Amino acid sequence: MIGWPPYILGLGGSPGDKLRPMSSIASLHVIKVSDLPAIVGAAGSARTGEAVRQFGAEQDQEYHWSGNVMLEVLNSLDALGIRLEAAGLRDESEAINADFDYTVLITSDAKAFLDRLDPAAHDPGESFVGLAGLRLDEEEAGYALEDTLLLLRDTIARLSDDEVLLLNIG
Repeated sequence: MIGWPPYILGLGGSPGDKLRPMSSIASLHVIKVSDLPAIVGAAGSARTGEAVRQFGAEQDQEYHWSGNVMLEVLNSLDALGIRLEAAGLRDESEAINADFDYTVLITSDAKAFLDRLDPAAHDPGESFVGLAGLRLDEEEAGYALEDTLLLLRDTIARLSDDEVLLLNIG
């Protein structure tokens, strides 16, 4: 399981005002690996968002679902053995999380999972049952899953070896 804070997973805890069901958003920025130290260096100074905007290219693809949908899909993918988060960048993710809500860093290594990010290969009612907990009916859950998987697949497919996807949910 991804190291999501318990309140995001609905397991209790207290998020304060950070993330509430259906109120968070997901944003995706592609940054050069060489710029990652500048973003990490801004962590803890409440300037992380500024650094991400300075060094990252926000992706043009619109994502119309709550960031909690993205969290649920990422968590479900992880449970299926599809771990997109770059294990070698966990320290960097944790540093960025100090003041930039919840961040996952994904490298081009995740291209190994592109075929497993095909929406046709998944049923929201089976492996993605948590979507129903987000007050989505079966039809909405199907659309949310499809949109999320396509966004992840298409964005990861475009990553070059010197880029990292900074996926922020907050």
